[in-house]
Amino acid sequence: MLKREITIRLSSSQSNARRELPAKKRQPSKGSVLTIAFLAILGLLGSVRAGVAAAASGNDPGQSTFEAHCATCHAPDGSGNTAVGKSMKIPDLHSAEVQKLSDAQLAEVISNGKNSMPPFKGSLNPDQIHDLVIHMRQWGQKK
Repeated sequence: MLKREITIRLSSSQSNARRELPAKKRQPSKGSVLTIAFLAILGLLGSVRAGVAAAASGNDPGQSTFEAHCATCHAPDGSGNTAVGKSMKIPDLHSAEVQKLSDAQLAEVISNGKNSMPPFKGSLNPDQIHDLVIHMRQWGQKK
């Protein structure tokens, strides 16, 4: 930081005392504001990629949510191969029919339910629903 030196008289005993004052503060340039915004966007993108990487590495928060809220009907592997799943003709979550849905469509089904599936927006927060979608996407990649 730049400093400038000025002379002030404080008292007769301290004549010619010197004191350093900071230079005038600079305003951030437009370039630095854009750089900060760009880094913030990269951080957000990184967090999305981190979620996908966490799912792929086995540290999958969607898995525990799926086991707690979905596996009773959809089976732990998402196949729908349970007594409830068979009686209600629940589709296999690995199937092309399910995997062709967009992330937003899958989140909509989880949130608001579909056919005999109840809505989960009252018991799951948006992050948990997002984690479930990422978890389900893994099944589409495993062939």
